[in-house]
Amino acid sequence: MPDRVIQQEIYAKFLEDTGVVFRNFMDIMDATPQKPMIGHRYVIGVDLAKVEDFTVLAVYDSGNNHQVYQARFNQIDWGMQKARIAETARHYGDGTSPAQVVIDATGLGDPIVDDLGRMGIPVDPIKFTNDQKRQLIEKLANWIELKRLHMLNIPDTVRELSNFTYDISETTGRIMYNAPVGFNDDIVIAHALAVWRLNAKI
Repeated sequence: MPDRVIQQEIYAKFLEDTGVVFRNFMDIMDATPQKPMIGHRYVIGVDLAKVEDFTVLAVYDSGNNHQVYQARFNQIDWGMQKARIAETARHYGDGTSPAQVVIDATGLGDPIVDDLGRMGIPVDPIKFTNDQKRQLIEKLANWIELKRLHMLNIPDTVRELSNFTYDISETTGRIMYNAPVGFNDDIVIAHALAVWRLNAKI
């Protein structure tokens, strides 16, 4: 888990910004949008819209862990969403196959995963459980703290990272990561899914 959570929950140290998951993320928001480059391989994290949420695509160059592209949209039918995901994967392909898509396959994601697979898109489905989500978020938080990745400086991303928090369950004692009521976490989840398949090369 992130160092700040360890300090707060295990060593009982008081931290002024208790509950905040992502710290100093502005330090790694120095990536620039990039078109696909020959010989590079890309990973796309996809969080699918649920009701009034947004579908988000976060594309990373797996060679240097730099984010190169981001898309965020809602109120688009599933057919168009699948087409946009497939188009992005093909655009950031390596010339022989589309980019790998790491997608939240929980619930409504299942048929989307199946359809993308039939479209020839290499899909890596992740089914969310509390433990799986914890691992995804904690890897993202740790990598931000260790500066192992570089993000595009996008206001929506800054807002979600700033607002994302954790709570401790009174019944189980487990750490639970979520956006506060009234806020979105679609961008956070898309990044966490992409980063889950990146390697610590830098």
